[in-house]
Amino acid sequence: MSRRKRWRSDIRENLSLAEELEKNSLIREQTPAVAWLNTKIALDVAKLSGQNLGTPKKPIPWASVFFSSSIMTVFGYWAYWLNSEGFVWYSILPGIVAFLMAMSAYGSFLNREILPESESDLPDGAIPLRPEQASEHISQNFNMMASTGDERFEEGRQLDVAFRFFTHATKGEFDQAIALADPNWLLCRIQAWLWNNQEHFSENIEVLENMAAEMIRDRSDHDAWADYKESEISGFESTWGLLDPEKMGGASRRRRVARDYDLVILAPLGNSGGYYVNSATIAPGALTFLMRRHEGRWVVASHLTAAPPTPGFPPAWWIVGDPSVEALPD
Repeated sequence: MSRRKRWRSDIRENLSLAEELEKNSLIREQTPAVAWLNTKIALDVAKLSGQNLGTPKKPIPWASVFFSSSIMTVFGYWAYWLNSEGFVWYSILPGIVAFLMAMSAYGSFLNREILPESESDLPDGAIPLRPEQASEHISQNFNMMASTGDERFEEGRQLDVAFRFFTHATKGEFDQAIALADPNWLLCRIQAWLWNNQEHFSENIEVLENMAAEMIRDRSDHDAWADYKESEISGFESTWGLLDPEKMGGASRRRRVARDYDLVILAPLGNSGGYYVNSATIAPGALTFLMRRHEGRWVVASHLTAAPPTPGFPPAWWIVGDPSVEALPD
């Protein structure tokens, strides 16, 4: 008869039902039934795990409640005592005080919802998509996935890989980040680092080329790998360290650049949980990633521009104002 056991039983039964509904193409494609059921499952799991799905609230001021209740009790009893042998008009005064204290104590339990923060950090013309309740937010997510069918958010696809690469880079997890990157991207990053440290290694291009090939091959076994890794971690943390991956969202429209190349945009959401625009809009702080389908999986081809970098000394990142390129002789 335990409520928690009933919740677990309902969740198991609904999961089985959801799997059956997924097999029915008519229900899956023509109705939002699967999204509805998945929403109920997510909400039941949240309740079972003790998650608060309501609007955040301020704590109850128990000191004020106790003070008001005490005064209400004293003046209420006083008014009752004055009327014990019949009504007297001056009992109205302590009665009014008792009534006001009762309203004060009752009011301590009302209007405790924390108002949402300003959306001033959104781009001009952006319309926030934040529901007021967490349950509405969960339902909205399932409905959006069911209605848009955007596969780029699925594991191993363009947006999923870009998000994971960005998250690892912001946390200094360089090994995990380069596992999601194009080998050409890593080669160009190493070449750029060697080029910028010629005074320490060599100004001979052939020596630098051989060293880059050795670092690609040996990775952590190479003597210079630790210094290169530390430099990259420091660079990404200084550039992206203040960005919160939890408050970034992926642009919904697919942007194909070439065969096996897609451009994805990660933009700050502020506290809105998402937004949409009706016209071309500049999103401040947005990050652009060029994704490449390489050997059957999506990888990050460039984190700077819409073109993959070209190996060389220095490598070409196709950005205007690259200091390494600006310093080259004519």
